[in-house]
Amino acid sequence: MIKNFVMPDFLKDIDAEITVTEKNNRSVCYCEKTHRVTDEKYILKVSAEKRIEIECSGEKSLYYALIDIKNRIDNGTLAEGEYICAPTFKVRGYIEGFYGTPWSHEKRKSVMLLMAKNRMNTVYYAPKDDDYHRELWRDLYPEADLARLKELVDLAKSCYMDFYWCIAPGLSMEYSSEAEFEALIAKTKQLYSIGVRSFGLLLDDINEELEFESDKAVYGETVNAHIALVERYYSTLLEMDSANKLTVCPTLYNGIGDEYYISKLGQNISPLISLFWTGKDICSRELRSADAIKFVEGTYHKPLYWDNYPVNDMAMFNEMHISPIINRDADLWKYSEGIISNCMEYAECSKIPLITFADYLWDSEGYNPDESWMNAISQVVGKEKAEKFAVFADHLYVSCLKDEPSKLMKKHFEKVLMLIKKGETEKAIEIAEEYIAKMKETSDYLRQDLPICNELSKWSEKFFVACEIFEKLMATLKDKTEENVKALYAVIDKFDSMPVKLSEEMNMKLFLGIMFGI
Repeated sequence: MIKNFVMPDFLKDIDAEITVTEKNNRSVCYCEKTHRVTDEKYILKVSAEKRIEIECSGEKSLYYALIDIKNRIDNGTLAEGEYICAPTFKVRGYIEGFYGTPWSHEKRKSVMLLMAKNRMNTVYYAPKDDDYHRELWRDLYPEADLARLKELVDLAKSCYMDFYWCIAPGLSMEYSSEAEFEALIAKTKQLYSIGVRSFGLLLDDINEELEFESDKAVYGETVNAHIALVERYYSTLLEMDSANKLTVCPTLYNGIGDEYYISKLGQNISPLISLFWTGKDICSRELRSADAIKFVEGTYHKPLYWDNYPVNDMAMFNEMHISPIINRDADLWKYSEGIISNCMEYAECSKIPLITFADYLWDSEGYNPDESWMNAISQVVGKEKAEKFAVFADHLYVSCLKDEPSKLMKKHFEKVLMLIKKGETEKAIEIAEEYIAKMKETSDYLRQDLPICNELSKWSEKFFVACEIFEKLMATLKDKTEENVKALYAVIDKFDSMPVKLSEEMNMKLFLGIMFGI
């Protein structure tokens, strides 16, 4: 193995004979497809009887190669041949950047380790309701909080992820005040002291107009104040350590990319500073390469997408975003730095869409959303429970992505409807009851005291009512009495009165009217 490489515990049981060759040449340091020098490329040469040679440039690429080998063995896809592997996107990560209860320390570690196993390389720490991130940005972290952050920094380093600590001073900062800037630097130095070398300056969700007369006198308008702050902050970071990196979230963070504020900001800050952008909308249904090009033309920066999926805060709190990422162009890597997915308050549930992000970001052209989604579910709930969980998760396609809702159920009942139209009612009922049996099995799983089941409790309660609807549907199909129909619609009314959202396809009255004429 490579000198200083520490084998993670989850990779120690790989059942293969592995040799490693470290190289410093074009074959492992340059990705021909993306035309990018990289430390993430590796080559696997697999021969008979699980003899594998890894060619790589260093620790990080070796780490990814071993993950790849383990996945191929576990999935039964390891075959003889040569595999040349490198990611399409340079920056692949997630951000704890939502409004709501921040994750616990253990949840943060759990998500980070899982995303590292799926070859993400970046994590941003920016929980809106962490007081020391936003409200108390001037105050230094207490020792206990700082110790926990250091543990996260060290963990990220051990699994080859860049850990960005972010600060959001814009709600109350007086930009022209020297004391305010000194407070910002003092806080930054505290984080630098525990190993942070990547920083985020977040100026989102603040007043678009300057609030202090002193700032108006010096800068005239907000964008000028932000340019001055960003440039001075970045210069100070480089004085501290030339390896320090900075990402900025602008006050205007969505749109075309040629608006006044974002164009002026982008064109007047260092091109080495990353700029967050959410796309055309705050929660963008799609991210298109053509739009990224417009952003580059307007700002002289490639966008680093802050992708507001799967986040479900604010007005989206009754939605559970657990479906795979879709509608991101396969060649978006050419025109952007990468994508950072904004997570939900629900850490366990966030893992499923995050894994699909990881799959897309590693190989955007080979990405298959449905396959990735089932792989993600298997990783999070276990292979033996994946099919049961998918029956429930199928009803949670309710986000801005507008993916086809309740696809598994719809496919099943389209077959039922076809049989009914052909007059084969008994066969139709048999197939419908097979699906209902699956729903019952899923309900039993969801009632367990498990972290992901506890996070899903609001949505699973509505799913249980949906199960009851289908049971009464079967009774009505077998005996369409007025009493059975009335009981069926009483449960449907209960379902419709519950505020949390399941897929639009589960508008039950419409669904039953179309499917069964009830």
